[in-house]
Amino acid sequence: MTPDTETDEGDVRFVRQLIGLDYAVRTNPVARAFGEALAEGRITGHRCPSCGLVYVPPKGFCPICTVPTGSEHEVAIADRGIVTSWTVLTPIQYAGQEEREDYALASLLLEGADGTVGQQRLVEVALDEIRMGLRVEAVWAPEGEREPDDRGYGLGTAITGWRPTGEPDAPADAYREHVL
Repeated sequence: MTPDTETDEGDVRFVRQLIGLDYAVRTNPVARAFGEALAEGRITGHRCPSCGLVYVPPKGFCPICTVPTGSEHEVAIADRGIVTSWTVLTPIQYAGQEEREDYALASLLLEGADGTVGQQRLVEVALDEIRMGLRVEAVWAPEGEREPDDRGYGLGTAITGWRPTGEPDAPADAYREHVL
């Protein structure tokens, strides 16, 4: 017996048990509307009625002015954007890990938005060709396979990745304020 299994009251006994938890994520109305738009192949944001900034995904308030926003503040956002920063990830191999190859996640400034959307997978581009200002477009999942992020934070599985458009890079002034 090791010292970790003894206390002043005697031996400590450990019991291994497999448990399961059933739970449901309750999505707020703003996240639900955003997810429904994604399922239809649209990206939406909310324009703050006070400062005029557009946020994606919408949160139901402006994070700067703390002014509530709703469906009356909804605006369409393009499924195109600019890479403002990125990182290359090397998957750590463990049991069940299916990722084998390095891949890149980026923060994107979407056309029509004033803030970036993070953790977006870049596809159809060599890792050494990724750069700030790279123009990208969404690669949408097929209809029926677009699942929103139940937490309302991201784009869920509606967009499988972002690929280069082939257009010239955006000038630095277009994204300078959004670099991490």
